[in-house]
Amino acid sequence: MRIGFDARMINWKGVGTYSRNLLKQFAQVPGLEVVCFSNKETNRYLPAGDNLIKTMLNEEVFSSRNLARIGQAVNRERVELFHSPYVVAPTGLECPLLVTAHDIIPLLFPKSIPSFRLRRTYKGLLADAVHKADHIITVSTVSQSYLLAHFGLALGKVSVILDGVSPKFTPRSEAEIEEVCAKYGIGRPHILWLGEFVAHKNVTALVKAFAALSARIRSHYKLVLAGEKGADWQQVRKETESAGVGNLVNFPGFIADKDLPALYSSADLFVYPSLYEGFGLPPLEAMACGTPVVCSNTSSLPEVVGDGGLLVAPRSAALSAAITEVITNGSLRQRLKRRGRERAALFSWHTAADKTLDLYRELAAKEA
Repeated sequence: MRIGFDARMINWKGVGTYSRNLLKQFAQVPGLEVVCFSNKETNRYLPAGDNLIKTMLNEEVFSSRNLARIGQAVNRERVELFHSPYVVAPTGLECPLLVTAHDIIPLLFPKSIPSFRLRRTYKGLLADAVHKADHIITVSTVSQSYLLAHFGLALGKVSVILDGVSPKFTPRSEAEIEEVCAKYGIGRPHILWLGEFVAHKNVTALVKAFAALSARIRSHYKLVLAGEKGADWQQVRKETESAGVGNLVNFPGFIADKDLPALYSSADLFVYPSLYEGFGLPPLEAMACGTPVVCSNTSSLPEVVGDGGLLVAPRSAALSAAITEVITNGSLRQRLKRRGRERAALFSWHTAADKTLDLYRELAAKEA
């Protein structure tokens, strides 16, 4: 079987993690050829594999004007199916199109994309991809329900295939933890959050929750907010100052992918107060590393975290109470560590790839 895969987003957050892990699995499948359409920025991120065929495609992702050229490039490769892991649908394809729509966050929280032009482009690309696709994958039943309702789709057009957790996410040694903490200037003990500073991540509620902790807890713990700057970063910084905890909050910035397991392992607690997620990999990765998790009880997160974390309303008072309970209750902390690892073990990229391959075969067979 010969399929095409749009790998131009393989270095992105979220979509990139999804793409890299699927392609790593596909590289081990006998009889499968994957034509990976990448560009000069993303070509080096492609996994190794004799059956992963690199093809250059230097068209801009966020442009509806080049969709016909992308379709022509795909058609030249004579693939049996084309998989777009993002909501970009080429025009004029001569094979079935499979699109992965991870979520519709930019429609629900428009300011997650700071540029008005990009917001408008995304909305157009999403609607176009949803209606062009022969089939759609999404990553949780919550995302499926939003897609079905928003676009009026038939249930049979959207399949749920859950994301996985990379095997690299395991508890790390004290020596590795100390090395990574020193690299990023992170003190211990600490409470950790990781993500992008955008409004729906609800980081200001976490800052308020931290500020509301007892003086005894705050005198012992730092709050580490790790990740790239986003549209809400300045607002979060201002909130730390106005809440009087600016000196207790650490912003280490972007964390390299290879350092994430040690970062998760370094934390006494991982807190994820997001208002909406299509899936929510960070709490699952933290759980796999044996770190207790407090997580909001909204959108897909209960489906993903289950009983592996402590689920609470994404409000500062509830978050503060949950943090206090985990920090001060040793038996609860140990229970969350154990349950978290058990829960995370249920999510496998091998399983996700197998289910995706089943869809490939089904769609290609319909076309034959």
